[in-house]
Amino acid sequence: IVSTGILLRLGKPARSQFGHHQLGHIQYACCTMSDESSGKEVAGGKHVVPEGVAVEELDGGKKKLSEECPEDLLSLLEKKGAKDIYDKLVEEIVKEGNTRSMFGQWNNKEFESIIDFFREDFADKGIKVALCSRSAKSLRWLEFIDYEALPDYIPMYDVANRSGQVINTVYHRLKFPNGVAVEELKSWGGKKKLKEKIPIYVEKMLTKKGLMEEYDALVDACIEQGVGKRFKSWNLEKLKIVVGAHRPIFEDKGVALFLSQKEEWVSHGQHGGHMEHFRWIEFVDRELQPDYYPQRDATTRTDNCIIS
Repeated sequence: IVSTGILLRLGKPARSQFGHHQLGHIQYACCTMSDESSGKEVAGGKHVVPEGVAVEELDGGKKKLSEECPEDLLSLLEKKGAKDIYDKLVEEIVKEGNTRSMFGQWNNKEFESIIDFFREDFADKGIKVALCSRSAKSLRWLEFIDYEALPDYIPMYDVANRSGQVINTVYHRLKFPNGVAVEELKSWGGKKKLKEKIPIYVEKMLTKKGLMEEYDALVDACIEQGVGKRFKSWNLEKLKIVVGAHRPIFEDKGVALFLSQKEEWVSHGQHGGHMEHFRWIEFVDRELQPDYYPQRDATTRTDNCIIS
């Protein structure tokens, strides 16, 4: 299926970006090798930001933040005449005791409040600043975005742009930004819940886009065609086909459609364990989220790919 991509074995992450391949109505993707000009990896290789975004990863606490400034960030700050603003920002973050918890984790709210104080100063220099956090392992970083180079770029992990939608798994709490509406496909009673109730974020987005009839058709297709023959439980491969077939209809009206899945092993101690499956559909408003791709896209995840 994938002819130009190179599958990446688990281990030390290599630089990657997402390459997409079309087969009929189903979109496939793989990790493809790229050079440094195509973007920069952050969060341990789990996310790539485009050229024009300078990143400072918050993985070394206040000491590293106060003593080190990445070369690409320093270059951007000097180019824009914003180094003094950055120095004051770092000074305030380091000085404020509440930016770190007693367990050594960054406090998003306190961190954001300090960024807010300097946001306009950076904007006057043509830079947007975003505190980003990926749910898994609480990975955090700062993105400094060059407005001139990327006027339409929206950081998909921007803490300040979260919608409040959450999917709770056994071990994680997945959060989603504004412009992304989520509908869970519950393992127990999922078909009934899907048919009877629509999440408010999904309803608002699809009503605005004139896609409610198309949504009803998608729901019916998932219930009728996205299940196994014997037990009538969700079947991932069949759901991929259903979502893939409906994707172009939604894309015509500016909404990207993704099927996502997360699997977690639940141990029973000496008695073994079982696998929990969490599935959901993501509706992405491309006006609000032009660069967004899902954390757990079911059509791109493989055991050999470093998407997670």
